[in-house]
Amino acid sequence: YVINKDWQIIPIPEGVTDQQAALCEPAAVAVRAVRKSALKTGDKVAVLGAGPIGLFCIQVAKAAGATEVYVTEPSYARSQAALRVGANAIVDPTVDDPVKKIVEYTNGIGPEIVFECASAKSTLNQAFNMTKREGQVVLVALAWEPTSIPPIEWMGREISLASSFGTSHSDWSIALDLIKAGKIDMGAMITDSSFIKLEQVQKAFEDLIKPSSQLQ
Repeated sequence: YVINKDWQIIPIPEGVTDQQAALCEPAAVAVRAVRKSALKTGDKVAVLGAGPIGLFCIQVAKAAGATEVYVTEPSYARSQAALRVGANAIVDPTVDDPVKKIVEYTNGIGPEIVFECASAKSTLNQAFNMTKREGQVVLVALAWEPTSIPPIEWMGREISLASSFGTSHSDWSIALDLIKAGKIDMGAMITDSSFIKLEQVQKAFEDLIKPSSQLQ
């Protein structure tokens, strides 16, 4: 049992399954990231990394008015999931230069908003380099290692940086509302491999330390 304060309890709305509700936390992280961004209706967006947070960022950004969302992701399984949830195109950074490709996709201008959801050593710098002049980078992923960012590369274009960490109570409620309304599709994220037995929990966490094709 867990003791919570009364305001901390959020009822699961009718029409939201237990399986969908189980993924509300990462969906709420994406909700907070998009709400802290400067995203406006009609903006073009890039999402770096199509793990669970990235997959939700694609959908929440579109729900908030983004017209195009481009994604960088090396994993085939995650790339396919990103397309299923609404990504307009995928760039495999092991094959193509993600900065060059996404700038090309946005008619040589760059996206207005870039959500950094990968936390690889190179992705934050890539985010700054692909963003449109006076655009914004939103740091969502948790990077635990020092990252080199040459400021002159993006200061001259007046790129702003926002950070988003975790969730607030309202983000959970909004995420549940989006799930109920069908704005967030869990179908691409809940597969047969999403369900494990209790004795497999330890191995599952070990596998996720260095994720490959896992969606969540």
